[in-house]
Amino acid sequence: MGDFIFIGSIFCALISTYLLLFKKNIVHLFSDKILAILFLCYSYCTLNFILISSGWLIYFPNLYRTSAPINYLIPPLAYMYVKSVLTNKNKWNLIDSLHLVPFLLIAINYIPLYCMGINNKKEVVTLVIESFNNNYNIQDGFFSEKIQFLRPIQSVVYIILQWKLIYAFKRKQNLGYFKEHTELILSWLIKFTSAITFTILTFLIFVIGVVYTLYTNQSINDIVFYASIPVSISLFYLTSYLILNPNVFLGLPYIDYNKSNQKIEVLDKIKYEEEISAIESYLIAEKPYLKQGFSINEFSMALGLPTKLVSFLINNHFDKNFNDFVNTYRIEHVTDCIKAGDLNQFTLYALATQAGFSNKTSFVDAFKKVHNCTPSHFISNMIVQ
Repeated sequence: MGDFIFIGSIFCALISTYLLLFKKNIVHLFSDKILAILFLCYSYCTLNFILISSGWLIYFPNLYRTSAPINYLIPPLAYMYVKSVLTNKNKWNLIDSLHLVPFLLIAINYIPLYCMGINNKKEVVTLVIESFNNNYNIQDGFFSEKIQFLRPIQSVVYIILQWKLIYAFKRKQNLGYFKEHTELILSWLIKFTSAITFTILTFLIFVIGVVYTLYTNQSINDIVFYASIPVSISLFYLTSYLILNPNVFLGLPYIDYNKSNQKIEVLDKIKYEEEISAIESYLIAEKPYLKQGFSINEFSMALGLPTKLVSFLINNHFDKNFNDFVNTYRIEHVTDCIKAGDLNQFTLYALATQAGFSNKTSFVDAFKKVHNCTPSHFISNMIVQ
């Protein structure tokens, strides 16, 4: 059962990472990239645990302790993710590099191990597989393995900062027109932070158990196994939630966090309606969708609006992603051509190509979404009428 939870959590994390980084027709925000890296870190650490608990690490000794520094990336990444969502942060600043200091220090600490010969590493790995107590008793780096007990301190500090961010935002927010979407994002961030908190509390209990068992010279193998399950359950929950609730990817693009006066400025209803009108007017007047490969980045530049805001407006107002939204205009163009009798001079696929479709399959799929029937059936019904 434990192995199923571990493998399932890694699988869902990889799917979520793909959606966050590579899914087409959505704007990939800076916060999405941070969250994707966080999931990859969680997955890698979970995979390393599976290799140790199963004994397979003996076949991959070079991976031993490689997850140790990565563990120190998880708390700051979780904090940075929440901060980037709530403040619309869109890039990595130099000062943010300070969050990487613990990761770098731990990586430097284990340089002696990483430079060790393969046979010596196998000997160390064998001892750890036989008894996880040796994970703390054998010194692999410059410092004693007791340095690992710095992790719970780091985790507690960051989770407190995370909750403070959420509380401060909730106290300041006044987002009447966008209340529903904002509550969706806040609900996700609270679930996200609660899951991280759950893993930290479990980790603290685990640390207490490890200290006690090491002091009494008992085996900690079972403690390590059961302490790892909540982490995998939390990862499974968070990643599956994202898969089932893709609107979370939109973030809060209509909020501008003004640091100079600590005020949250929001796109109001009048401005919202003006932006929607601008989107529709530009599409009708310029017909940019007739160009194959027309992207949301081109569209945003033409409108003079941030890409993530255009994506939000289309999703929120028209209840469609950018690709489906643009395709409705392309299909309308094709149907107008059909009604005008252009099929007497051009093939159906030629009309689709002129409308901006790159292939027949995407054209037929888009046509079905708009008219609930195939293009040929639509034409047949026109002839009958």
